[in-house]
Amino acid sequence: MARGRGGYRGHKSLYIKGRRKNDKNEDNPKRKRQYEEFGEAHPIEEEDLNIKRRKVEDIDESYHVSGEDENTDDSSSDEECAGTDAVARLLATFNTNSCKAVGSDEDEEDDDDDDEEEEEDGAEEEEEVTDVTDEGSDANGDTEHAESEIENDIVAGEKNMESYAGQDTDTSNDDDDDDAESLGEMQNVNDSTAALDEEEGEDSSQSQGDPFSLHFERNLSETAAEQIKDTKSWISNFNEWPTLGRIKVEVPNVEVKIPKLLLLAEENQSSSMPNIAVIPQPPEKKNFNLDKFYIRKALQKNILSANISGSCECPTSLTDLQKELLSVLSSYCDMYYPQATHENWEEVRTVYALHAINHILKTRKKIVNHSAKITKAKSEKRYEDSDNYRDQGYSRPRVLIVLPFKHSAYRLVETITSLLLEGKAVTIQNQNRFREDFGPGDEEGKDSVSKLNRPEDFQETFKGDISEDFKIGLKLTKSSLKLYADFYNSDIIIASPLGLRYVMGNSSNTGADSDFLTSIEILIMDQADVFMMQNWEHVLVLMETVNKPPRDIHKLDVDLTRVRLWSLDGHSPLYRQTVLFSSTHIDHNRALISKCTNLTGRLQVLNPVDNGSVQEVVVQAELVLHRIAGMRDPDSRFRFFTQEIFPQLRSSMRSHTMVYIPDYCDYVRLVRYLKEDGGTSIATINEYMVGQNSKVAKARSLFFDGKRQFLLYTERFHFYRRYRIKGIRHIIFYDLPSYPHFFSEICNLMVEANQNPRTRQKHLGTSTVTVLFQRTDLTKLIGILGSKRASEVINSTKIVHLCVIGK
Repeated sequence: MARGRGGYRGHKSLYIKGRRKNDKNEDNPKRKRQYEEFGEAHPIEEEDLNIKRRKVEDIDESYHVSGEDENTDDSSSDEECAGTDAVARLLATFNTNSCKAVGSDEDEEDDDDDDEEEEEDGAEEEEEVTDVTDEGSDANGDTEHAESEIENDIVAGEKNMESYAGQDTDTSNDDDDDDAESLGEMQNVNDSTAALDEEEGEDSSQSQGDPFSLHFERNLSETAAEQIKDTKSWISNFNEWPTLGRIKVEVPNVEVKIPKLLLLAEENQSSSMPNIAVIPQPPEKKNFNLDKFYIRKALQKNILSANISGSCECPTSLTDLQKELLSVLSSYCDMYYPQATHENWEEVRTVYALHAINHILKTRKKIVNHSAKITKAKSEKRYEDSDNYRDQGYSRPRVLIVLPFKHSAYRLVETITSLLLEGKAVTIQNQNRFREDFGPGDEEGKDSVSKLNRPEDFQETFKGDISEDFKIGLKLTKSSLKLYADFYNSDIIIASPLGLRYVMGNSSNTGADSDFLTSIEILIMDQADVFMMQNWEHVLVLMETVNKPPRDIHKLDVDLTRVRLWSLDGHSPLYRQTVLFSSTHIDHNRALISKCTNLTGRLQVLNPVDNGSVQEVVVQAELVLHRIAGMRDPDSRFRFFTQEIFPQLRSSMRSHTMVYIPDYCDYVRLVRYLKEDGGTSIATINEYMVGQNSKVAKARSLFFDGKRQFLLYTERFHFYRRYRIKGIRHIIFYDLPSYPHFFSEICNLMVEANQNPRTRQKHLGTSTVTVLFQRTDLTKLIGILGSKRASEVINSTKIVHLCVIGK
C-alpha cells in the first residue's frame, strides 16, 4: 500500500524551518511543493518506477467463524507463506530515506509567568519528582513471527527537544532537586506524603495486591525474559465476556522458578517474579467496586462528572463496556479493541484517561515516598544503596497516547482535566493557550462539518481541528497540571504519529532526539484505523523507537541507583502495556499488537460478524466475486484485471464504470496502463487532489456526462471527502475497502437519482458490482459479507461467485 499522507494542512512552516541545507528536495521544486502541501514525499516519483507499498504480507487468513477449538488446522495455503520473516515483511514496507524528520513546527518562548506559578505550587511538595521517572528501555522484543500469530488468530476465531513546539521549561525547579539546599524541601515531601496517604486512606498492605506493584516492582530473570520473547510458545484460548464478547487471550508460556526463602527470611518484592500470564476476568456488574481495581480515591470522586456518557443509575457512572475495559486495562495486559466507533468514543476515552492518570499518580506517590525515606536516612547518616528504592526509568515520561487529529487530543485533555479538577484545588497551566491551539475555534468552524451532507461517522471524525501535526507534554503534580511541558519533564505525552516523527526522525539518524521514549510504560493508540489513512510508516518508526536504550545516558538527568533493574537489563518492552483502539478490524493493527511481548499477555476482541455491509446496499445489482491466486500479490491482481476484467469491459462497451482503488500504488499503475491504451478514456480522483477542487469538479463532470468511460477513485480521497459521485452504473472494487461500510456507501451511489437523465436510455441494463479479492483479504471480506458467507467463499473450490444484492 502507498506510503500515506503526512497531513493536508500546516506543513509549509515545517518544511522551511526544519529542512537541511543540503536537502535534495530543495533542488526539485516539485518535491518541495509536495512537502509544503502534504508534509511528505510523494509516494510515486515519475522517474522512479519502483513502487513502494505498505502491506501485511502473504498470509493465509482462513476465518474460523463459529468459535471452534483454537487448535483448528491451518488451511492448505499455509505453504505459500512458510519460511517467511513476517516482521521483516511488515517493516520493509516503509522507506526511511524519503521522509526525514524536519524539526519542529513552532519556535515559541517560554511563559515566565507560568514557570513562576509552577515553582510556587510545586516546590514545597512535589517538584522533587521532576528528576525521576519510570522504566528504561530496550529495543524491540523477539517478535519475528507477528504475522503468523495473526494468521493463527483468524484461523482460530478472529520526539530534537530544542525545537519542541510546546517547550515551557521549568528546569530551575528540576535543578534544585539535585542541590544540597533541597534537603529541607525533601523533609516537606515526607510530611506532604504522609498527609496524602492519610487523605486517600491507602496503606501499604492494600497495595501489595495491586497489579501495578506486581507488574512493575518485580524483576524478570533472563531465562523468563527469553521465554516471553519466544512468541511461538505462547498459549492462547478464547473467553466470552458479557459486553466485549469473544476475546482471544494470549499469554506467555513461562516456567517460573522462585528460589526458596530461608527460614524466617523476609521476602523481598524486587526478587520475586512479576505477574506473568495473568488472565483478567469479567468484573461483577452488580457489585462493581472501583477499589478492586486500585483506583485512587481522588479519581473515583471525579468519574461521575467526567464520564458524560455514563449511566446515572450506576454509582460509579461507568457503563458495562467501561467496566470491562477498565478490568482489562487495570491488569496491565495488552489489548486490541477494534469496535471503538464514534458511538462509544467518549466511553473508551474516559476509561483509558482514568487508567493513565491513575498510573501516573501511583508512580509519583512511590517516588515521593522513597525520596523522603532516602533523605531521612541520609540526614541520619545511615543510608545505603538498596534495590528497594528503584522506582523509575531513564526518563520521566511514562504514558504515551497517540491520536490522529488535534481535536482528538483536545477532547482527551478536557477529559483528563475533568478527572483531576472536580472537588480539588488543581491549577491548569497554559489552559487558554491550549484551547486556542487545539480547540474547535469559533462557532462557524464548529458547525462547518455538520452543515455538510455527510455520514455521522464522518462528521464525528472531522469536526474541530483536524491537523495531523501536533504534540504536547502534560506534567502532573499534586496541585497543578501543566500543559506544554518539556517532554523530558512530562508525565504524559499526547501526540500524532507525524508530530512524533518530526522529533524522532529516522531510526538511523544520530541527530534525532528520542530518549524521552525510553521509559514508556503505557502506550495507547486511539482511532488507530485512521493511521492507515495518514502514514503508516510513522507508526512503524514509533514502534521501533519506543523503549530503546538511551543514546547518551550522560545527557539524562537520572540517578542510576533509582532506575529499575529490569530497565537496566533491557526488558522494558516486556513491561510496556500497549493498547490499540480501532473502529474496525485492520490487519496492520493486529500485526502491530501481535509484535508486542507484554509479560502479562494480551487480549484481542474478535467477534464474528453476523451481517456484513452488503445488507445495507439498497441498489439492486449483480455482485461478482473473483478470487485471484496469490497471497496479497499486487502483480497477480494487476494481471487479472488487465487480462480478464478490462477486455470484458471494452468488448461490452461498458461505460460509467468506477474503479475503486484502496492502494495508491495500484492507482498509479492502472493510470499508466490505461493512458497507454489509446482506446480508453479515464478520469482520475486521488488523495493528492485535495485542495484542487477545480480538478476534482472537472473529473466528476466528465464522468457524469459520459465523456470519460472510467473513473479511477482512491479510498483515501473518499475517507477525507466522502463526495457523492454521480453517474455510476458499474463498480469495480480493485481491492476490498478497509472500512466495510465504504462498500455499501459506494454501491448506493448508483441510485437512479444520481444518474444523468441525458444518458439514461443508454444504460437500461442491470448495474454490476465486481470485487477482486485474494485469500489474504479475509478480514475485509468478513466485514462485507459476514463471517459465515466469507468463510464459505474463501473455502470454496469455485473462483467466481455470482449473486444479486440490493433490495
